[in-house]
Amino acid sequence: MVKKLKKVVRKTRAQKPRILILGCGGTIAMVPDRKGVLRAAKTIKQLLHMVPTLRKHATFDFKQLSNVDSSDLNPSDWTKFAFEAANAVESGKYQAILFAHGTDTMAYSATAVSFVLGERLNIPVAFTGSQLPMVKFGTDARFNIENTVLVLTEAIKQRIAEVMVVFYDVVLRASRSIKISEAAFAAFGSPAFPPLAGLSATGVTFRPEARRASKAPFRAEDCDFHFNADVVVLDLVPGFKPGILFDIIHSGKCKALVLRSLGAGNVPSRDEFSLIPCIKEATQLKIPVVITTKFVGGTTHAGTYGPGRAALDAGAIESGDLNDVAVHVKVAFLLAQGVRPTTLQKRLLAPLAGEVSA
Repeated sequence: MVKKLKKVVRKTRAQKPRILILGCGGTIAMVPDRKGVLRAAKTIKQLLHMVPTLRKHATFDFKQLSNVDSSDLNPSDWTKFAFEAANAVESGKYQAILFAHGTDTMAYSATAVSFVLGERLNIPVAFTGSQLPMVKFGTDARFNIENTVLVLTEAIKQRIAEVMVVFYDVVLRASRSIKISEAAFAAFGSPAFPPLAGLSATGVTFRPEARRASKAPFRAEDCDFHFNADVVVLDLVPGFKPGILFDIIHSGKCKALVLRSLGAGNVPSRDEFSLIPCIKEATQLKIPVVITTKFVGGTTHAGTYGPGRAALDAGAIESGDLNDVAVHVKVAFLLAQGVRPTTLQKRLLAPLAGEVSA
């Protein structure tokens, strides 16, 4: 009887999926040192000590990639995160990957990783974070990391292979996610696309939109890892002076402009505040100008009204229903691949990871 029980235990352990946790800094992976000071976790043992329930669902490896506030992360960090994920996927050692990340720029990093891994992905990848540290009373950290592991284990069973953001009670496609609150526990949303899954007391329920694992082998060497950091994003407001834009265009440091427009793509086009000459000049200098909307969940229809049509006629590019995070990251990604301004719009509106409606 004892031998049989031991065999059952060994079999149960063998069936647990192996998940790689990649620490990117942020609140969720902070644990107290001997003096009680919160610092980034250095080992998986430290995290499992704080959340011992995780052991029941999977076995884990842990690697710390970054230890800064997420507002200090930049495109070179996106490259590092994507490189680690791609090599982990290719290794075949892991059935899933979990990024523990700060919330302020988590949507950017998650979107960037989703573009790099693309449709070749064959295991689930999830980003999560928290609004409060693990040791705070009433924290959402344990709730989020436990739920993320539940989502990943269910995704493994169903052969779901998406890069996701798991936060509070929703599972979002990473490339459609944005942060919508600096304090609420429900801090992330996906206004232009439905959640991939819901979390409740009955478990994890994936929607049909969730992509299944690719049958083709994943090779890291097929991935493009780099992002061009010379993308300038400007929020247009009434009275914005064109001279500022001209200075940026002629600085020699701007490789693309993203204009967060008024309405569905309208750009000031009258009198001394007209930005149309700026768009024309940027286009002549081979600096692409991308028009997006500042409305959450909105879609650009720049040709509907006169000011928007004038911007398109001057050479501006529309961005469909890409959210502002995805526009920035995708332009940076495509430029790093050497995509030319003449073909940028076509590539911008072609989905890489479900970020835009075809």
